[in-house]
Amino acid sequence: MKTAQRFFRKYLLSTFGILLLFLLLNCILVTVIAISSSNLSAKSDLPISRLAKLITVNDKGIETDKNFSKLLYEQNAWAMILNDRGKVIWEENLPEELPRNYTSTQIAQFSKWYLQDYPVRVWKHPAGLFVVGYPKHSVVKYTFTMDYDYLFSGLIGIIVIFSANILLMLILFWHNIHRVEKAVSPILTGIEMMAEGKSVKLTEKGELKEINTELNKAVNQLIKKDSARSEWICAISHDIRTPLSIMLGYAGEIEDDDRLTTETRTQAGIIRKHGEKLRKLIMDLNLASKLEYSMEPINKTLISPVELTRQVISDFLNNGLDSSFVLDLKTHSCAEKIVIEGDSDLLARMLENLIHNSITHNPHGCNINVTISDDENCCVIVVEDTGRGISPTLLERLNSAQVKSIVCDKGGEPAHGLGLNLVRQIVKAHKGKISFQNVEPHGLRISIKFPIKNKV
Repeated sequence: MKTAQRFFRKYLLSTFGILLLFLLLNCILVTVIAISSSNLSAKSDLPISRLAKLITVNDKGIETDKNFSKLLYEQNAWAMILNDRGKVIWEENLPEELPRNYTSTQIAQFSKWYLQDYPVRVWKHPAGLFVVGYPKHSVVKYTFTMDYDYLFSGLIGIIVIFSANILLMLILFWHNIHRVEKAVSPILTGIEMMAEGKSVKLTEKGELKEINTELNKAVNQLIKKDSARSEWICAISHDIRTPLSIMLGYAGEIEDDDRLTTETRTQAGIIRKHGEKLRKLIMDLNLASKLEYSMEPINKTLISPVELTRQVISDFLNNGLDSSFVLDLKTHSCAEKIVIEGDSDLLARMLENLIHNSITHNPHGCNINVTISDDENCCVIVVEDTGRGISPTLLERLNSAQVKSIVCDKGGEPAHGLGLNLVRQIVKAHKGKISFQNVEPHGLRISIKFPIKNKV
């Protein structure tokens, strides 16, 4: 479920991001519109303060700057100045139909509204009241008046409506995400279970029922393939067991027959050794298949790792370990008291495979040391040899659990493949950790950690 939660958390955050981007773009758009409207207003409405500065009063009377007439002409506007009695004392482009004298009432009216349908603006000037008029129907004049309490209530209402819209939008987003999560979560959970090798059966209904159906089909196909592989391995193991036992029996008899030549007995010994190797590979393959699908029952008991390791090493020494190999057990002071919980047969097979791995891949002999210690409430088992080690590429694959069950060397022999894969599965079944490391000047160190149950 963690993957599904991360997926929808990311989807939710991206949705909020889109919402914020939407609001930002709208704010930018409103600002641009406001600026554009201001510019258009400035262009359509000649700034009267600027015009007023172009008119001066001196001894000769009222004079205008050379740009004054040009500005009026560009806007098709006219201008006049009234004295305190309402008489026009100066004019330029003033329409003929307009009077040259105005009462205070007329001045008050056109300063707020229109002068005979001409939109006008007024400005206080040293010479009198400066008036600028524009063509009819070119500018709209509107006086806005509102009660303060009503305006305040309106603003509050706008804020409430805006907030309600935002809240409604968030609710709709959440509802939509919830619906998608409800439909997709089973699919993502099913994929996670498939990756872990677990059986999956999704309900084939809802908006994404087609995907659920296809996923169920894929799971059934995988189950069929895995079942066929497991049955094939079991059948091969069963069919090979009897002829292999006969072959090993006759090879052993030939090897022990003193009446035969030394060469014949040696050849029989080689046949027996390779037959035993084949039997071990088949047993490992069968066990690895069972562990992969949790078919092998884990009979956990309290085990002393030191005693178990001593028994495994004794079996190697008693079965005629080649003199080119030196097998030794080293224990720390408190290792004898360590107790772990596990399946003794599987853990013994794990140790056997690790030791066999060092023997098999170092045919010229080496020292093999098994060390048992404790580290932060963990039992640490280290199998280290002085052999040739492994390549950095394979070492990285082993530590990242990417090694395949069959990895062959140049001679076609299995190279750190099935045996180590089985070891990893046994460690995983016991909730342990395993790591691989080359040692200097040469050799391989395999470290395994198991949780300690208690100390006696």
